[in-house]
Amino acid sequence: MTLQPDQNSELLNIKEAAALLKVSEASLRRWTNSGRLACMRLGAKRERRFKREDLMAFMEDRAAPQAPPASRPSEVLLEGVAIEYGNHICTLYENDLGRLKWSVPFIQDGLRNGEGCLLIATKAVREEVLDHIREVWDGVPEAIEKGQLIQSDGIPDGEAMCRFVEQSVMAATRAGMRSFRLLGDMSWCLELGMSYDDLLAYEVRYNHDIARRFPLVSVCQYDVRDFSGPAVLNALKCHEDTFNYSLSRFLAS
Repeated sequence: MTLQPDQNSELLNIKEAAALLKVSEASLRRWTNSGRLACMRLGAKRERRFKREDLMAFMEDRAAPQAPPASRPSEVLLEGVAIEYGNHICTLYENDLGRLKWSVPFIQDGLRNGEGCLLIATKAVREEVLDHIREVWDGVPEAIEKGQLIQSDGIPDGEAMCRFVEQSVMAATRAGMRSFRLLGDMSWCLELGMSYDDLLAYEVRYNHDIARRFPLVSVCQYDVRDFSGPAVLNALKCHEDTFNYSLSRFLAS
């Protein structure tokens, strides 16, 4: 299943974007690689495509005085696995302890490193994750207050959910953050009454419209007690980046 980009948003190729900004294509590649400029990657060759509104916002930011950009690594190291920015992966767990294996260190390390972190889960799961982080780090209240840690119960409309993530990342970028992590514990979809078909459509839309557009590592974790075998299989198919790594590392017993 392939989801087409939003037809209401004009996409420019790298030549058109360079002409609009009056810069070289090499500059655009450098800015997208460093995370300064958002772009989408389409097709097997992952060719860059740019939203006009992102380019206009970038022009405005360039016109304002800029502090020297902070350097950031090109990947996230978690549980011994180096995950590149732009990856959208799936983890599976089968008990309450397994739910914490990835979620706690993933969000905790991101907050400690000054990255923008989005935690999308039911209220109970969010509280469980943050309680474990608070036991070893006292910066959670400050991270929430300054907008570094963004929480959500989820939105049962996939398009609206993608829009929320996009707007959250753009706002955090304007606040000075240059890299991001998103953890979605996908049982939120069931709590809000989202059907399996709608969930699948959301994952596909997110993968094509959001995941590769920003310097963002996205982890969607599924409780196999809540989802059927076919639903879990389809979830894995929607997270093709997972297969770039040893799949056993993403299974928590």
